[in-house]
Amino acid sequence: MYPILLDLGVWQLRSYGLFVALAVVVGVWWSAREAERRGFARRLVYDAAWAIALAGFAGARLWYVLVSEPGTYLAHPWEIVAIWHGGLSMHGALIAGAVVGAWWIHRQGLPFWRFGDAVAPGLILGQSVGQIACLLNGDTYGTPSDLPWAIVFTHPQAMAPLGVPLHPLQVYELLAYSLVFLVVHRVARSAARDGAVLLTYAALYGAVRFAMEFFRGDPPAVAGIIVPQVVSVALVVAALTTLVVLRRSVWRVQQPALR
Repeated sequence: MYPILLDLGVWQLRSYGLFVALAVVVGVWWSAREAERRGFARRLVYDAAWAIALAGFAGARLWYVLVSEPGTYLAHPWEIVAIWHGGLSMHGALIAGAVVGAWWIHRQGLPFWRFGDAVAPGLILGQSVGQIACLLNGDTYGTPSDLPWAIVFTHPQAMAPLGVPLHPLQVYELLAYSLVFLVVHRVARSAARDGAVLLTYAALYGAVRFAMEFFRGDPPAVAGIIVPQVVSVALVVAALTTLVVLRRSVWRVQQPALR
């Protein structure tokens, strides 16, 4: 594809960095709109975005380094910070971003579930845009395929194997995450229970990511276990369990006292 969009010799405009940045901007913009609709000031999202984005990038890179090719990065430590070469894990970003986000929400004294519901649609929208970065960079590529829509990477700086027809995993994820966004957006407009939007996002994202790993050509594995699938299953179980607990707690509160 097109890892480098513009090459001026001493400076290059890389598609990966450009579209990751665009994904962050789009996600924050949508989250700010949703936050305002729910009664929050937009500036709260903008203020939170800095801390969460920085934590997300650090977590995404650290997770990728630890579960993908730790030996390679230990031998070439300067490559750890070279994110323009690709290599960010969404699971790492979500974990680090969630921890920092929860801390920030608590520090601001905001209602956790309600503010999380405001942010969730923007998160999945940003993830959808981010798949364009992976496609152009040849990152998180698919397994070999003889299907008519298979794609072939030829650019020498692409991270995918060159000259081999592959499943367009990035396109699969782009379409799947876009569908998740539509569902989450629908829930955001209809759900009356705080937490429903955020937990719907978490459950659907985990389910999609679990399925997508079957098409991935370079799944990060530890001791033969595909780490993203394990994390995805844990995410789905945790989200659905929490959703049930919240639903039951609300139901109990709404029941009239027995005399």
